[in-house]
Amino acid sequence: MFPIDRSDGPRFQVLLLACVFAVALPSEVRGADQPTTLEELRAAIQREVDDVGHGSAGVALVSRDEAIWTAGIGVADPETGRPADEHTYWRLGSITKSFVGLSALMLEERGAIRLSDPVAKWAPEIDIRNRWEDSDPVRLVHLLEHTAGFDDLRPKDYASNDPTPLTLRQALELVTTSLYCRWPPGRYMSYSNAGPAVAAYVMEKLDGRPFERIVADEIFKPLGMDGASLLLTDQVQSRLAVGYDRFGNRVPYWHIAVRPSGALNASPVQMARFVRMLLNRGELDGRRLASPRVIERMERPESTLAAGSGLEYGYGLGNYSRAVNGFVFHGHNGGMAGYRAEYGYLPVEGLGYCVMVSASGPSQLRRISDLVRSYLVRDIERPVKPTIVGMPPGIGAWTGYYRELTPRNESNRFLSRLTGIVRIRRDGDGLVIGNRRYVPVGARLFRREAQSMATLALVEGRDGRKFVQGERGNLLRVATPLVWLERTAAAAVVLLLVSSPVWALFWVPMKLFGRLKQRPVSVRVWPLAAIAVPCIATFLMLGLLFGEESEIRLIEQIGRPSAFGIGLVVMSWVFVVLSGLALLKTWQSDSARFGWLARLHSIAVSAACAIAAVYLLAHRAIGFPPWW
Repeated sequence: MFPIDRSDGPRFQVLLLACVFAVALPSEVRGADQPTTLEELRAAIQREVDDVGHGSAGVALVSRDEAIWTAGIGVADPETGRPADEHTYWRLGSITKSFVGLSALMLEERGAIRLSDPVAKWAPEIDIRNRWEDSDPVRLVHLLEHTAGFDDLRPKDYASNDPTPLTLRQALELVTTSLYCRWPPGRYMSYSNAGPAVAAYVMEKLDGRPFERIVADEIFKPLGMDGASLLLTDQVQSRLAVGYDRFGNRVPYWHIAVRPSGALNASPVQMARFVRMLLNRGELDGRRLASPRVIERMERPESTLAAGSGLEYGYGLGNYSRAVNGFVFHGHNGGMAGYRAEYGYLPVEGLGYCVMVSASGPSQLRRISDLVRSYLVRDIERPVKPTIVGMPPGIGAWTGYYRELTPRNESNRFLSRLTGIVRIRRDGDGLVIGNRRYVPVGARLFRREAQSMATLALVEGRDGRKFVQGERGNLLRVATPLVWLERTAAAAVVLLLVSSPVWALFWVPMKLFGRLKQRPVSVRVWPLAAIAVPCIATFLMLGLLFGEESEIRLIEQIGRPSAFGIGLVVMSWVFVVLSGLALLKTWQSDSARFGWLARLHSIAVSAACAIAAVYLLAHRAIGFPPWW
């Protein structure tokens, strides 16, 4: 639910919105043990919890017939000493979307709605801005498969923390800035927490019950998941594991506004029953919740260009496929401030799992999930790989450079435009994209050599433009000269910006010790002052990030008009003004007075500052309050 969810790469979106220079926080990568017994698996998970030094983990392993193992590991509440067990609750974040997708399909099966219905048919009061409405309206399926083209939620949307539950209509009023289509709906998958919330609102209107009650009555109760909730009930509060941010600070319960997109609280025992139902194609212990067709539809995307080309891999209805070591798992993951979770299952092999941890960083969840998956498939042969076919004709037209087309947040396009470039080249009977090799298994369908299904499609748009869709996201072919022009310009700007403070390490001491008596230094100070502003902003941001309750504090300060947030916006405009003044002052300077080398370098650095300022302003990465 929170921006750290689905990494789609883990990242701090709010930090990127407020800082000009992002600071990467590397996560530890370690080789995982390969447990062969439940005792070894439990011990390995215990070591992962102990290595972090705080928090807890919940685990469920299931087959079609039974819950193989459900457990809690670690301490759920350090103040009371309450240990974690299989009945402890964790926050599951975006796993909630699986219940939204299932609810919509159950309604469709009863004839109440059709996924192809335009949203305006059922909820015209929701202001969705779509300039392609006449030809390409936003449909319910687009909301659930993240193909409406919506921007993801912004810091202001995450900053809402009202303990009195808002109605879903009130919540949607808070996130209206995300309800606009950045491209015609039904083209590309781009994850947005706004879409499922709108779909849940449509279900509320049709049913008359709040969405929380719909899920409780139609899914939780029939599956024996009583107590699972999207709200902070007394039962949840008494059993909830304490959550921690990635620096070990305790995180308070965060009352998100758009609850259908990420507010689920559940235990390993409860999630074991849900995953078993999916493995049994809609049935659990003799009680049928939905037809097999409903579950199959959950797992299959249909509204992207790639799906229209025959690619079955991708994001379905709150359920996506993931290729791991030759196996294709279905499921979902989720993240909330203080928590991470993931469930996955193998429909053919009839095995599944759910992992929950009380830590915001993704690394612990990833390591424990790797352990669990390795244990599940330890005695299973890998699925048969699709036969490699001949390379599609005209493949040369698809080689070249591609750019990420659909950033999850439009505010991050300034970064993805420069860093989201990959090259596709032919390598014998396959294609190499980045550092991965793909082989053809159908008409413009490809799989990685180690995988057992097609995970990538070459797609031609209506306008003839060439796209790559699938596990690499949505890539658009771009001209090679343009790529190298932008790369060269970006590299030059970065090198010049770095050179100014580096040069200052030499001339500042020289000036202080009288070595530059005859040379005024104002021509060097102007660009250095401009560069200092984003550096100070980054330093302040990191101070907040590493402080008490860092994640929550960061969201509150950036997502609301706080003194800190206003200060960052003001500082961004100071950077813009100083960049312009630096360029003007250095250009007007006299080479005879300041020295031709100092003047030339200062002009170049000032120009780099001005270029960076214009670029960031054009992409609304600075200068605009993030709470708008």
